[in-house]
Amino acid sequence: MNHKRTAVHLSVEIAKIMEKNFDKDVKINWDYLISGAILIDAGKLLEYEIIDGKLSTSRDGKLLRHPFSGVSIADRFGLPADIQHIIAYHSKEGDLGKRTIESIIVHHADFVSFEPFQDAKTLKC
Repeated sequence: MNHKRTAVHLSVEIAKIMEKNFDKDVKINWDYLISGAILIDAGKLLEYEIIDGKLSTSRDGKLLRHPFSGVSIADRFGLPADIQHIIAYHSKEGDLGKRTIESIIVHHADFVSFEPFQDAKTLKC
């Protein structure tokens, strides 16, 4: 939950700074930004399962990572394509496509609140 909470808060703070510094040059849809930031990991409900008290990747999760299953969940509940876009493009799977401003913000907020805790990727000095 700390990662999720931090990613949402970072998304909001980054958007505030962007609007303050770029004024009319940037238009952020706050409903999409906040909803997307909250929902980016909804697909993890399908990606993982608990077996014998241990968290592991489900069969479905091996076939479809959480950005894909998250879009499926969002679509099932009729969420706008803009929110589905944020969910789909928040992770590395979205690196080859174009992102909306909201998706760019959420993508970076997500990685800032995740990567420092990945020992193999973080340089310890």
